[in-house]
Amino acid sequence: MNVRKAVQAIKRRINIRTKIIFLYLSVLILSFTLSVGIFRIIHQKSLEREVGDAAMQTVNALKGNLNFIFDNVNQFSTLIYFDRNVQNSLKNIDSASIDPHIHQTIQSSLVNMLLSGDYISSVFIFDIYNNYYYSHKIGPISVNKDKVYQTNWFQDLKQNKGEPMFISKSEDIIQFITRPDHNYISLVREISDVDDYSPLATLLLTIDEKTIQKYFDEVGKQYNSQYCIVDSKGNYVIYPSNYDKTMDEYFLMEQEVENGYEVCHANSQSVILARQNLNIHDWKLVGMLPISDNMNLSEYYKSSILLIIGLNFIFVFVCSLVLTKLIFHPLSKVQKQMEMVERGEFIEMPINPEQTDEISQLKRVFNQMVRAIIDLIHQVKKEEKIIAQGELQLLQAQINPHFLYNTLDAVSALALIEDHENCLKMTQALGNFYRNSLNSGQDLVTVDDEQSCIESYVTILNIRYDNKVTLVCDIEHRIKKEPILKLILQPIVENAVHHGIRNKEGQGTIHVKGYLDEEDIIFIITDDGVGMSEERIKQILEGKTKTGKSGFGLYSSIQRIALFYDVKNPMTIHSEVGIGTEVILRVKKIQGIETGK
Repeated sequence: MNVRKAVQAIKRRINIRTKIIFLYLSVLILSFTLSVGIFRIIHQKSLEREVGDAAMQTVNALKGNLNFIFDNVNQFSTLIYFDRNVQNSLKNIDSASIDPHIHQTIQSSLVNMLLSGDYISSVFIFDIYNNYYYSHKIGPISVNKDKVYQTNWFQDLKQNKGEPMFISKSEDIIQFITRPDHNYISLVREISDVDDYSPLATLLLTIDEKTIQKYFDEVGKQYNSQYCIVDSKGNYVIYPSNYDKTMDEYFLMEQEVENGYEVCHANSQSVILARQNLNIHDWKLVGMLPISDNMNLSEYYKSSILLIIGLNFIFVFVCSLVLTKLIFHPLSKVQKQMEMVERGEFIEMPINPEQTDEISQLKRVFNQMVRAIIDLIHQVKKEEKIIAQGELQLLQAQINPHFLYNTLDAVSALALIEDHENCLKMTQALGNFYRNSLNSGQDLVTVDDEQSCIESYVTILNIRYDNKVTLVCDIEHRIKKEPILKLILQPIVENAVHHGIRNKEGQGTIHVKGYLDEEDIIFIITDDGVGMSEERIKQILEGKTKTGKSGFGLYSSIQRIALFYDVKNPMTIHSEVGIGTEVILRVKKIQGIETGK
């Protein structure tokens, strides 16, 4: 704590010159930091562009290799399609029972062709009688021949008129018993009679995932990259070689570009994702290349940064000399003049009218401030006098001896005639009235408390004047706990009783309505008393009427509310002689203040 205070004391003693030099040094450091940051960003963008171009070249090369593989498999399927032994054997099948000779002939042809197919791992033929013939390099394999014609790819094949098409796996037509998660790509096509083009069978060739991943691995060694084939639904057709679940965040993320590359950030790593359509269904070849962390700045960048630092040091030194002559010396004079004002000597500074620089303007503003302070002092003294008068009248209203004496006399009279109920009611109302009006010396009460105050006041008057006044309160529930200045309604109700209802024949009604209007609280107090003329209203608003002994005058109340809420005309009065009076009071909603604070 002592160290902290010592640092704060040093900061307070530092003059402007030292602070500005520190500011320039801070700007120097900031300039250096920004320069390094900008150069690194430029270097990184250049690196991203180079890696992205390399990624696209690699993906395009891989696409060419994959197209070569797919074309080779397609040509292999054509050889099987036109193989004489296969054609003749399929034509001679006429039932679901397999002829051993036909089976051996087809099987032999498939084995011989499979041995010459470098990229094919297995081949299957399903004839129209639900028989199948196969040869494979990887087994064992379970075949669900009964589901062939129920698959989606078979229906697509029919719509494609039997033309070759590639699919992912085979919808469980073939299953690898010992390796249930084994992945592969299949080519399916229809084998038709070469003479009359009638369908004879369905051909299914498989390409093992490892065959394609081998090409991915050979390319990925150079850039430590990973490659895969995905579809538009976010499924892997061919997985990356070293697949783990965290790769999904890159390979299966929402695509911003169809063909091309983009920079992606995930797991605190930046990578280049390159995509290329394979023109097979919605398959895409996706490559992921990590951006190298080796981003050392070149000698050119280092020299530029050092030059900027040197220029900044020279700039700071020169500026300190210029500022001393042009700013610090004139400011020291302004400082001395301010110290005089601090001592209470409100003397204006001499100004050369021909000078229009900032220091001269500062002197002019300083002189305006001195004049404004002098005017403000006079204004404060005037307002303090008004406030003192208002507080005195408020105190008189709160502890009005005439009202208190009359009420106590009424209590004594009720006690003498043994009217205990009204005696108790008046005593309780009197206590509640003074408790709310005094409020322990605090200025704020809730709307609910102010309502209770005027209800107690009217209760006392009704007992004294034989229920001559009816009070109706219509206050919105949401404002009842809002803080307001105390005794802003009671003087209005008191004026309505003594100058409106008491002078009319029979009973009278006072209606008090309160509601919230945006950020304002509105009170409308109406009575059906004798009313008043426009001239009388003008006298009240201008303070030309005398406050009667009944309590707190309306003009004093208006001044008090205007000063507290900082508004000019918080109260408006409308009245018609013989009909009644309406007083509208608008005050600001007090934010963030609890009553009693």
